Amino acid sequence: MNIILLGPPGSGKGTQGSLLAKRLHLKQLSTGDLFREILNHPTHPLYSELQVVKEGKLVSDDVVNKAVADAIQKPELRNGVIFDGYPRTIAQAEALDEILSGMGRPIDLVIELNAVPEVLFFRILGRQICPNCKRVFHERQHLKECPVCHIPLIRRKDDNKETIRKRLEEYKSKTAPLRDYYHNSETAYIRFLVQDDSKTPQEINDGIMEQMKQKSIL
Repeated sequence: MNIILLGPPGSGKGTQGSLLAKRLHLKQLSTGDLFREILNHPTHPLYSELQVVKEGKLVSDDVVNKAVADAIQKPELRNGVIFDGYPRTIAQAEALDEILSGMGRPIDLVIELNAVPEVLFFRILGRQICPNCKRVFHERQHLKECPVCHIPLIRRKDDNKETIRKRLEEYKSKTAPLRDYYHNSETAYIRFLVQDDSKTPQEINDGIMEQMKQKSIL
């Protein structure tokens, strides 16, 4: 099974991708993690082209597509992938369709995660990250260090109101059109909107799983 997670920053793609991967026995593929892995290997063919990441610039669709195409060839990803943060544009979606078609592996489900603006800002502004394992926490948990790695948690420099507004606008202009792209295809589509932050990630995940059962995906 191949699943795409869509959603703006703070919608919970990474968290839900991880939970779904465990419950469905799939592998989660995050472009952010993929880029970091490549940048740790100077001999990788895309190492030079991904230097723009260090400069805070956007990676071209062509380079992103090449990185993903190479990654999903790995044996551990052949049974199914949860795409987290990819595709972000129509061009990337078309490229992914072509890549998977050549492998005889269609997209089985698109899950759109979203939340009202107040929730998105609350989640991002309070976000804390372990610099080692990359696990994500929130300041309401009152943690000073990662409970797994036992090192101090950090905040991303770009987790501020101005940057969040820009990222949400970018999502609306570039990524939101993917909703129509997949709605017009034969791919199963689930939309999950969070109105407030009262539900735990597990409760949200249970809701997604229930919708999958209703659509006979499970």
